[in-house]
Amino acid sequence: MHRPGYLTIAAVLAVVHLLLALSSLLASLSLGLARFDRGGNMSQLESLATALSDMLLSPISHVQTKGLSPLMQWAVVLGNSIFWGAVLAVPVWAVARLVRGKRADF
Repeated sequence: MHRPGYLTIAAVLAVVHLLLALSSLLASLSLGLARFDRGGNMSQLESLATALSDMLLSPISHVQTKGLSPLMQWAVVLGNSIFWGAVLAVPVWAVARLVRGKRADF
Protein backbone atom coordinates (compact mmCIF):
# COMPACT_ATOMS: atom_id res chain seq x y z
CA MET A 1 0.00 0.00 0.00
CA HIS A 2 1.38 3.40 -0.99
CA ARG A 3 1.71 5.86 1.88
CA PRO A 4 1.59 9.57 1.13
CA GLY A 5 4.88 11.39 1.35
CA TYR A 6 5.62 14.81 2.75
CA LEU A 7 4.91 16.67 -0.51
CA THR A 8 1.52 14.98 -0.93
CA ILE A 9 0.54 15.83 2.64
CA ALA A 10 1.76 19.42 2.19
CA ALA A 11 -0.19 19.81 -1.07
CA VAL A 12 -3.41 18.49 0.47
CA LEU A 13 -3.04 20.74 3.52
CA ALA A 14 -2.27 23.75 1.29
CA VAL A 15 -5.46 23.18 -0.71
CA VAL A 16 -7.51 22.73 2.47
CA HIS A 17 -5.96 25.91 3.91
CA LEU A 18 -6.69 27.88 0.75
CA LEU A 19 -10.31 26.72 0.65
CA LEU A 20 -10.85 27.53 4.33
CA ALA A 21 -9.16 30.93 4.02
CA LEU A 22 -11.19 31.96 0.97
CA SER A 23 -14.44 30.61 2.42
CA SER A 24 -14.00 32.45 5.70
CA LEU A 25 -13.03 35.64 3.84
CA LEU A 26 -16.11 35.37 1.64
CA ALA A 27 -18.36 34.68 4.65
CA SER A 28 -16.88 37.62 6.55
CA LEU A 29 -17.32 39.92 3.58
CA SER A 30 -20.89 38.86 2.81
CA LEU A 31 -21.98 39.08 6.45
CA GLY A 32 -20.29 42.47 6.79
CA LEU A 33 -21.97 43.83 3.66
CA ALA A 34 -25.36 42.59 4.85
CA ARG A 35 -24.80 44.31 8.20
CA PHE A 36 -23.69 47.47 6.42
CA ASP A 37 -26.90 47.49 4.36
CA ARG A 38 -29.25 47.08 7.31
CA GLY A 39 -27.14 48.60 10.08
CA GLY A 40 -26.58 47.07 13.46
CA ASN A 41 -23.77 45.39 15.31
CA MET A 42 -21.45 42.62 14.25
CA SER A 43 -23.00 39.19 14.84
CA GLN A 44 -21.13 36.36 16.50
CA LEU A 45 -21.03 34.49 13.19
CA GLU A 46 -19.51 37.49 11.42
CA SER A 47 -17.05 37.94 14.25
CA LEU A 48 -16.06 34.27 14.04
CA ALA A 49 -15.70 34.37 10.24
CA THR A 50 -13.60 37.53 10.45
CA ALA A 51 -11.33 36.11 13.15
CA LEU A 52 -10.91 32.84 11.21
CA SER A 53 -10.14 34.75 8.03
CA ASP A 54 -7.58 36.93 9.82
CA MET A 55 -5.92 33.87 11.34
CA LEU A 56 -5.79 31.88 8.10
CA LEU A 57 -4.52 34.80 6.05
CA SER A 58 -1.75 35.53 8.51
CA PRO A 59 1.12 36.45 7.99
CA ILE A 60 0.21 37.86 4.55
CA SER A 61 -2.45 40.07 6.09
CA HIS A 62 0.49 42.11 7.40
CA VAL A 63 2.21 42.31 4.02
CA GLN A 64 1.63 45.45 1.99
CA THR A 65 0.00 44.30 -1.25
CA LYS A 66 -1.21 47.75 -2.28
CA GLY A 67 0.04 48.56 -5.74
CA LEU A 68 0.47 44.93 -6.74
CA SER A 69 -1.46 43.60 -9.70
CA PRO A 70 -4.44 41.36 -8.91
CA LEU A 71 -2.51 38.39 -10.25
CA MET A 72 0.36 39.10 -7.86
CA GLN A 73 -2.08 39.51 -4.96
CA TRP A 74 -3.55 36.07 -5.71
CA ALA A 75 -0.01 34.69 -5.95
CA VAL A 76 0.66 36.04 -2.44
CA VAL A 77 -2.51 34.37 -1.12
CA LEU A 78 -1.59 31.10 -2.84
CA GLY A 79 1.97 31.35 -1.50
CA ASN A 80 0.60 31.83 2.00
CA SER A 81 -1.43 28.62 1.71
CA ILE A 82 1.57 26.74 0.32
CA PHE A 83 3.64 28.03 3.25
CA TRP A 84 1.08 26.86 5.81
CA GLY A 85 0.59 23.55 4.03
CA ALA A 86 4.35 22.94 4.21
CA VAL A 87 4.54 23.97 7.87
CA LEU A 88 1.54 21.89 8.96
CA ALA A 89 2.73 18.88 6.97
CA VAL A 90 5.85 18.52 9.13
CA PRO A 91 4.09 17.29 12.31
CA VAL A 92 1.52 15.27 10.33
CA TRP A 93 4.28 13.55 8.36
CA ALA A 94 6.36 12.97 11.51
CA VAL A 95 3.43 11.39 13.36
CA ALA A 96 2.63 9.23 10.33
CA ARG A 97 6.25 8.01 10.26
CA LEU A 98 6.16 7.25 14.00
CA VAL A 99 2.92 5.32 13.66
CA ARG A 100 4.32 3.41 10.67
CA GLY A 101 7.45 2.58 12.63
CA LYS A 102 5.49 1.32 15.61
CA ARG A 103 3.38 -0.89 13.34
CA ALA A 104 6.52 -2.33 11.79
CA ASP A 105 7.77 -3.32 15.26
CA PHE A 106 4.79 -5.59 15.87
